[in-house]
Amino acid sequence: MVIRIDPRIPLVWRTPDTLQLGVDHPVVVTEVSIALERVVAALCSGIPLAAAHLLGVDAGATPAQVSALLATLGPTLIDTQAAGRSPAGVAAPVCIDGDGPTANRLRRLLDESGVAVCSRTENSFGAPATDAATDAATDAPGGIALAVVLGHYALRPGRHEFWLRRDVPHLPVVFSDTEVRIGPLVTPGRGPCLYCLELAHTDADHAWPRIASQLQGATAPTETTRLSIDVAGRTAGHVQEFLTGRRTPLVAHSLGINERSGALTLRAHHAHGSCGCRALPENGTAPEEHAAVGRRPPS
Repeated sequence: MVIRIDPRIPLVWRTPDTLQLGVDHPVVVTEVSIALERVVAALCSGIPLAAAHLLGVDAGATPAQVSALLATLGPTLIDTQAAGRSPAGVAAPVCIDGDGPTANRLRRLLDESGVAVCSRTENSFGAPATDAATDAATDAPGGIALAVVLGHYALRPGRHEFWLRRDVPHLPVVFSDTEVRIGPLVTPGRGPCLYCLELAHTDADHAWPRIASQLQGATAPTETTRLSIDVAGRTAGHVQEFLTGRRTPLVAHSLGINERSGALTLRAHHAHGSCGCRALPENGTAPEEHAAVGRRPPS
C-alpha cells in the first residue's frame, strides 16, 4: 500500500513544532520532531506504509511515535494504489458507455480532471461501436477502472452484462420520464447488480419486462440541458471518489434527481435471491424472466 497526504489538503505550521492539515476540519499534529517531519515530507509525495515506519525509526523516532503520527494523519491519507489503477500502476481509463449530451459532458469533465477516458456506444441494432484503444483496454485484465453506462428508461440487459462478465465495476445513469437515477455502483461479486434491480422491479410490477422492452430506443424528456449539467457534474464526482479509493454513497444505493423540483432521493438496493450475479464469471446464468427484458412483448 502506497499512502500519501491528500494533495488537496493544505499543510501549515501553527507553531514551530505543531502541524495543521486542512482548514474547515483541521487535523492537528503536536510535538513534530525532525524525524517525524521527514515522515510527513515523504507522505506529501507518497511512500509505502512499511517504508514510512522504517523512515521514521531510522531518522530517530520510536515505532510508537511513527504509529501515532500515522493514526493522527489517518483522515488526510489516501491509498494511491486503490481503485482506478491497473496492476502495472498505470491509471486505467474510465469507459463512458453511451452517447448523448450527458455522456459528452461527462467525457469533457473527466478529461479536464486528468482522468483517462475511452468510449463505448451502440448503433440502432444494439451492436457495440468502439475504437481500437477501447477494445484493447476492455479485453485486458484491469484495463478499465470503471464503466459509466448511460441510457433512457431501461438499460438493455446486454449492456450491463458486458461489464459484469468482464468483472469491471460499472455505474448506471438512467433518465426516465420524471427523474434521472444515478447508481447503484456495481462491483461484480459484491452487492446487488443491475439484474437484481430488474428482478426487484419485476417483483413489484410483473408487467415490467414487457414495459421495458417497449421502451428500448425511446428518449426520455428529462435529459434537458439543465439536468444534464447537474447529472454530469454529480457523476464525475462519484467517479473521482471511486478512483481515489474514497467510499461513495452509491454502493448498494441509487440517487434519484427529480427533473422539475430537483429533489434528491437516495434509495437502498439489495441482492436478489433469484439472481446469479454472485456465481462464477462466464457461467451465463440469468433467470428466464429477467432475460426477457428487452424483448418485444407477445401480440
